Amino acid sequence: MNLVNNARDALEDQPEKWVRLHVTEENDFVEISVTDSGKGISRNIQEKIFQPFFTTKELGKGTGLGLSIAKGIVESHRGALYYDSFCANTRFIVRLPKLQPQPHSQAA
Repeated sequence: MNLVNNARDALEDQPEKWVRLHVTEENDFVEISVTDSGKGISRNIQEKIFQPFFTTKELGKGTGLGLSIAKGIVESHRGALYYDSFCANTRFIVRLPKLQPQPHSQAA
């Protein structure tokens, strides 16, 4: 949800507004991409977007925690969250393994 909300917020002042979700299956992984009609993120901002408390939003409109928390959650499931710098628009990709290891149950 954070990626969709970020896309919506980024398009607030844009003349063309759309957000696309796309899910693909690849061997042992599922990829979820969130693409919006924005024209991408500058290289100097890309280097900072996953840092806690970094935000490009106006004061009072964001905490700068959304992407860093989302990345941590995805990585805790052995996945990856990254910005697709090759896309002509703004795209983030979540890549998750189809299978997660089962927790070991402890006998009482």
